[in-house]
Amino acid sequence: MERRSFVAEHEPRPADEGGFVGRGEEARRLRDVLREGPALAVVRGEAGAGLSRLVDEVLGAAEFAGWTQVRGACPDTPDPVPLGPVVDALAALPHRPGLLGRPLPPVTGTVGLVVPELAGLLPPPPASAADPETRRGLLPRAVGTLLEAFGDAVLVLEDIHRADPETLGLLHRLLGAMPPRLRLVVTEDAAPGLPVLGVRVAGRTRLAEVRVRPWTPEETEEFVRRWPGTPRPERAEEPQELAALVHELTGGLPGAAEALLRAAEETGPHTEGEDGPWAGSLLAAVREAGVPARVRRELARRCAPLGEDAWRIVEAAAVLDRAVPVGLLAEVAQVAPGRAEAAVEACVRRSVLRTDGPLPVFRHPLDRRAALARVPGPRLARLSLRAARALHRGGAGPLPLADLARLYRAAGRAREGLRCLVAAADRAADGGDYTTATRLYTQAVADDPGAGGRIRTAAKLARTAQLSRAGDQVVAAVRQVLDEDDPPPRLRGEIRLHLSVVLRNQSGGALDSLDEVARAIPDLEASDPQTAARAMAVAAIPSIKGWPVDRHRAWLDRAETLAGRVTDPVARAAIAANRATALMLLGDPRAWAAADALAGPAGTAMEAAHHARGWTNLAHASSALGYGVRARAFLDRAADGLADTSSPYLEGLTQTARLVLTWHAGGWQGLHAAADRTTRLYPEIPDLRAEAMLIRGLTALHVLGDVPRARRDLAEAARVTCYDTGVILTASAAATARIHLEAGRPGQACEAVEETLRQLERTGGWVWAGEVLPTAVEALRGSGRTARAHRLVADFTAGTADRDAPAARAALTVCRALLAEAEDRPEEAVGLLAEAEARWRRLGRPFDAARAAEARGRCLLDLRGEAAAGGIQEVIEVYRELGARWDVARCQRLLRRHDIVTTHRRGRLGYGDQLSPREQEVARLVVQGRANRDIAESLVLSTRTVEHHVARIMRKLNATSRTDIALEGWGEAGAGAGRR
Repeated sequence: MERRSFVAEHEPRPADEGGFVGRGEEARRLRDVLREGPALAVVRGEAGAGLSRLVDEVLGAAEFAGWTQVRGACPDTPDPVPLGPVVDALAALPHRPGLLGRPLPPVTGTVGLVVPELAGLLPPPPASAADPETRRGLLPRAVGTLLEAFGDAVLVLEDIHRADPETLGLLHRLLGAMPPRLRLVVTEDAAPGLPVLGVRVAGRTRLAEVRVRPWTPEETEEFVRRWPGTPRPERAEEPQELAALVHELTGGLPGAAEALLRAAEETGPHTEGEDGPWAGSLLAAVREAGVPARVRRELARRCAPLGEDAWRIVEAAAVLDRAVPVGLLAEVAQVAPGRAEAAVEACVRRSVLRTDGPLPVFRHPLDRRAALARVPGPRLARLSLRAARALHRGGAGPLPLADLARLYRAAGRAREGLRCLVAAADRAADGGDYTTATRLYTQAVADDPGAGGRIRTAAKLARTAQLSRAGDQVVAAVRQVLDEDDPPPRLRGEIRLHLSVVLRNQSGGALDSLDEVARAIPDLEASDPQTAARAMAVAAIPSIKGWPVDRHRAWLDRAETLAGRVTDPVARAAIAANRATALMLLGDPRAWAAADALAGPAGTAMEAAHHARGWTNLAHASSALGYGVRARAFLDRAADGLADTSSPYLEGLTQTARLVLTWHAGGWQGLHAAADRTTRLYPEIPDLRAEAMLIRGLTALHVLGDVPRARRDLAEAARVTCYDTGVILTASAAATARIHLEAGRPGQACEAVEETLRQLERTGGWVWAGEVLPTAVEALRGSGRTARAHRLVADFTAGTADRDAPAARAALTVCRALLAEAEDRPEEAVGLLAEAEARWRRLGRPFDAARAAEARGRCLLDLRGEAAAGGIQEVIEVYRELGARWDVARCQRLLRRHDIVTTHRRGRLGYGDQLSPREQEVARLVVQGRANRDIAESLVLSTRTVEHHVARIMRKLNATSRTDIALEGWGEAGAGAGRR
């Protein structure tokens, strides 16, 4: 039996590596019970929920350090020693003569009769205690009197559900006459729905139950992020996906979660970096870890006392892997129905199963896997076949096809399993559950031994994966069929078409995708003109990383020549969505009529999905053109279309569109957090992640003033994007260039935009250049490269002349103004910037309008000096309303360069030994570990000024180094400000 006892001088056990998570309310309740006088606290929850850890945390606090704390645990044995846990607990009391150095009442000597370690330290027991019955009656009072002599005391009895009758009897009698300074704490492993420990308390003794539940998904994520092997959130997005997997596998039980991560670290591959194992490796290790040895041992211990009937029920539940009625479990286990009820109850009492309503299930998948591993192979095959047949016969609802597929495969019936697997995928696709359908089709392609079946399933997989989260394994499965199984031309072309869309949206690059669709078209033209038209409409969708836009227009024209031959409703919906998208991205005025054509009714889930995809694409495209109001209307239509379907890709596409629209509309409060959440939601869909990361980077720069974080996010967004349609590359390049310009590095600003400019020149996609061209012109002007700037503006003018792109026209006006300013035509520049500001305001883009107003104010300052300061001050107020702290600092710096004081008062405000507001800002960034150069960029100061601020901060706080600043009260605030 494990002894867990300690006294006041004990040291609490080390914290679990993931920290004490998600138990704040339970800890508060237990502390309150202990504070309020004599009480019994029943700490109750499932095995592995962390009951002992909760008690450790509370009793290990300084508040209870002076209390006497004794502890014993009830063993998990069939014949426990009577009073064993009480004896263990009391045996840990101080072993010194006289125990307390003062006389104790004679009744306490009774304790020495059952605790030999204390026999020589206590008074002689009463003579009557020699009689066992009398001793049993005296013992509770003796224990209470002894503990009371120590002052405030806590007796902890763990696992009271295993207690022997003698221990329970003593506990009941002790509760009947509790000493005023004694508290009892018992822990009880019990599944939900079982009765609470039957205890009665008397008088002033309080009874309280503290229920410890499994972690929520959010609490599991907090635990995972605290785990030493998980990198800091700003370096990787994987911790959220890892946390979701850990929660799914462990049911949120802390013991199982810790065992899983520890086993994964011990057995999985790792890529070591400066912060330890990369989360991607840990995620892969968790997926491959199997069942941790600790979980296997714990399940074996809980199962050990179960009888034959109960173990058969456990086997059946493990094989079925779904919640089913007890009668079906009994049929698979071949246990009589009456005995099955008793067996299930035994399993629940031993925390092997829990009840999901009336249906028994395993507590978490790891327990189920551990139980399944104990079933011998031949018996597993027999049970699987029996379970499949029972599911076929049971219930009036739809057949659980995916479960039947798994069971038939386990039974060695591969053909039946494959048939059920494809049927399950078909059902999921028909119902709009494209994630499940994609997973099942992928498995079917891998399992099918025949080329013909693989080809047919690969066509379904490629079609469905467009609307799901399609990882590399999907692309690999489809490409293997194309390369090895020699599909007929019609199917080969169709598969390549759908694969090109998957590559475009999720797991490839723009040119990879376009090359795939170009290879598909010849096969389709010869065999299936309808699908050929659909492929041409896909090829018509342009990208800043794709072909020259004229080539996309040519494919659009060819698709329209075949449009009259398309009769299939799904194909017509797909073509209509793609045509409208292509026209809008090209800035073609015909786009609005094409968008209206999508408003017709959709007869199937797939048609509705294509309509929703079209509306979402149109929202992105029209937003890039400058039509924010119409983009929101498109998104509302998309949301209506997605109400009855499940497409993670389209749902993510609507989320990122809303982020971009919110950025342009100036609704920046909470936008950084929203972008951060979306970034973490779609780690495996590059363009969704990139667009969310772009907004996270822009808000990090302009709202948080966190230049290093912004530069990381902006660079990563540009690196990740695959089929950028004119926002990510341009906006990230422009923001990065602005950082360099503010730091006085125009050459590096030119380098930041050069690759994007080359892409625009190569593709001719000038309708998307509005985000980057004004900043590019400013950078080129600052580097003395005005000829290059003029050529770009001329190309921008020609490329947007007949396009419906109001944002591009507003940006072009800014570019012309900047060139006029560079050529010493300030009055012309001021007029053009006023026009640009008005254009941006009409488009509902307040930040862009403020930037135009700032440029106009800069020109006026050069012309009129301090008399024009009011214009910049007005811009500062606009920036403040937006929450653009980095831009406020830039404007204030502009005024300082012109020797304009914005705040007039008698004398300088003195702060004495207190930090000024500016010094507080600098201190916050120092605590985050920022270098002086980073702080200077974030606050738009010179590095020398930051050095002076840091020196004053250290002097005021009496700090000998930068590290000591955190010890003076800045640690908590500073750390919080820099942590996502």
